[in-house]
Amino acid sequence: MELIYRYDPYQPVVIQHPDTPEEAVTTLMSGNRRLVSMIDRMQKASLDGNGVGASEVIPVDLVSMGLPFIRGAALDQAPFALVLGCSDARVPIESVFDQSFNDLFAIRIAGNVLGTECIGSVDYAVRNFGKSLQAIVVVGHTGCGAVTAAVDTYLSPTAFTNIALTHPLRTLVDRIMIAVRAAANAFDRCFGHEFHKHPQYRAALIHAAVYLNAAIAAFDLQREARSAMAANVKAYYGVCDIGTMLVRDQPPLVPTSDPHLSLAPKDAASFMTLANEIVTAVVTLLDAEV
Repeated sequence: MELIYRYDPYQPVVIQHPDTPEEAVTTLMSGNRRLVSMIDRMQKASLDGNGVGASEVIPVDLVSMGLPFIRGAALDQAPFALVLGCSDARVPIESVFDQSFNDLFAIRIAGNVLGTECIGSVDYAVRNFGKSLQAIVVVGHTGCGAVTAAVDTYLSPTAFTNIALTHPLRTLVDRIMIAVRAAANAFDRCFGHEFHKHPQYRAALIHAAVYLNAAIAAFDLQREARSAMAANVKAYYGVCDIGTMLVRDQPPLVPTSDPHLSLAPKDAASFMTLANEIVTAVVTLLDAEV
């Protein structure tokens, strides 16, 4: 199977730039849907043996790719979304949303946590790209190593002296611990303390904490954006399933290829409601596997 990027200089150039937060998120979800669909077609071609002679043609042009049309004439920076993602090499932000040069202002840090340096980048973006920036998105991913470290520290605090004695690692884990504790409390509320004895409790806690960690960061980013006088910018969150590359706001209870991002929780009450929904979805998936 061939994957072909085709440039036709005679095709009309169409520049599409989102004008609202909703249009920005729709553009991101459409891009993620394209990626997931392309992966599915390529996997089928490879596994079914029907890929011989097949091709996937992707039309491109310099302007829509955010590249200079005239040699030496650099374009102004004009991203339509700021995306905070994890440093994990398997989740490159532009590729996840099938976006190109100059589309996204990307910030990547392990565990997609919002540290001081990240806040500085966010502040810069909302102050300097006000004409183009429409949305802020936090993207976590399944199987996150940073979240896993935080969960293991929560479950066995005395077994992780290396993290406790290493300030940078401890700082990272401490930020994620809020999501871990929120997930653990939600499991207790919804299923009782006895659920701790479930053989898949650790896996369930990791799964739920990944989503809640992204939601918390989105909540904080919304507040930072408003403090930087970007009242119209909205913050969203989602999690990329590294098995399918599909981005969803909650664990999907039925197989789907439809991506979805949600607005950041508004307050503590809405965050608690979200935590209950996520742990319920996680347990439902666990029961379906039995």
